[in-house]
Amino acid sequence: MQKQIRIGLILTTALLLIFIAACKKETPADQATLDSAKQALANQQLIINSFNIAQRGAEKASGLMKADDRTDTCGILTVTPSDPLAFPKVISVDFGAGCTDGDGKFKSGKVTMTVGAIWQPNSSIIVTYDNYSENGAKLQGTFTFKNISTANAGIFEIIAQDIKYVDANNYSVAYNATQTYTQIYGHASWWDWSDDVYNITGSINSVLTNGEKVDWTIKTPLVKANNCYWVSAGTGLLSINGLDYLIDYGNGNCDNKATATVNGQTYNITL
Repeated sequence: MQKQIRIGLILTTALLLIFIAACKKETPADQATLDSAKQALANQQLIINSFNIAQRGAEKASGLMKADDRTDTCGILTVTPSDPLAFPKVISVDFGAGCTDGDGKFKSGKVTMTVGAIWQPNSSIIVTYDNYSENGAKLQGTFTFKNISTANAGIFEIIAQDIKYVDANNYSVAYNATQTYTQIYGHASWWDWSDDVYNITGSINSVLTNGEKVDWTIKTPLVKANNCYWVSAGTGLLSINGLDYLIDYGNGNCDNKATATVNGQTYNITL
């Protein structure tokens, strides 16, 4: 009899554990956690935006950029010194009280770049922000873009240091990151920025307003074309609030959409 009781207890416990595991697996993420995930993913887009700004400064410094070459031309750009052979250069983009850029975002304040001879190995671009904001969200900190290219591909190491992002609702994200941008198309036509496409790898470590730590790790390289403001493909793992989200940027379409899958549930995210 005791043996039967023990077997019954074991079976009951096993069934209970299976039931708990099943319930846990099917539990959807709450809206607050999804909102935190969206805010954390904004960090990736901010690094991309800074890379675009750095490219604009590098092209202006090298004399490759004409007035109408790029659509992200909101703001007044100045170069010091003007001598095309003198490096490093200090380049500022002053958005003043604000203007709407080619990506549809309302930008204000100033971005300053210290640009070396970026086509040379180990040269760098340092990007800093002065009272700068996008759509009311303030950004501060320093981005360093270092040329680690090979003969066959343009490669840039990007280091984000003490970055803080505060949106219009006073929601803040602080982070550090190291990522690598490897050019996969357009290297041969070095004079034409518009056909360049990059694979992005690396990670971001963030802290949210409530003190939660969020880790973002790219699993399959994110694909970013210069002629698109958004990541068009690639996946990553976002660990937040005890949950792991698989983020999928899609199949190559140029849009601001992604999906987040957690506990068997898939959610659409607008970046």
